[in-house]
Amino acid sequence: MNGRIITRPGTESPRLKFPRIGKIKIGMKNAKGFPQSVDYFIATGKYAGLFTQAYGDKPQTIQIVFPDDDPKTVCCEQYEYRDDSGRLIATGDGETFKVWNGSRYEEMTRTQYPHIMESIGKRYPNKEYRKTGDGWRVRLTLNFIIPMVRGVVGVWTFETNGNASTIPQITDAFDTMLIERGFAKGIIFDLNVKFATTQKPGDNSRYPVVS
Repeated sequence: MNGRIITRPGTESPRLKFPRIGKIKIGMKNAKGFPQSVDYFIATGKYAGLFTQAYGDKPQTIQIVFPDDDPKTVCCEQYEYRDDSGRLIATGDGETFKVWNGSRYEEMTRTQYPHIMESIGKRYPNKEYRKTGDGWRVRLTLNFIIPMVRGVVGVWTFETNGNASTIPQITDAFDTMLIERGFAKGIIFDLNVKFATTQKPGDNSRYPVVS
């Protein structure tokens, strides 16, 4: 599927036909300044107030419409590698990568460098790499229109690293629509968020799952 993580050379992602007007998140900073996950959607940006007018303060379901059928544009998965400071070191689709060389991002391929992902981890060992030997994460970026938000035309962006929960649910729904109907553009989807509890023994922590 185009736009998914692949093992063949990728192409440049096409540009969106609408301007980006804000982001949708499921996290915020608490009173002490620490990141905190929530089970509702938060809009950020200049037009966040219009989102709140449409959905209130803590919506758990919003309606979205994809302005394109191309996953590279509206529902794109990528590998991502960041250092412990959060700086983006590299991103790619499994074959073609953009890697920071100290002054700019340089395009490199697995054909040229068969062990490129392992090499980046060794050169920039982050916390996860030091723990498991693999510091790469999968990142999903959604770009969509929210019809209920009136008074402005543009796309909102939602990003997530929930590769074990959120990402499969969203990409499966998007891909199924393309397979069954031949298109996803213009169809109204419900985007939902709720807390799930980890299944690890002795761990009662919760995390938000978007579907």
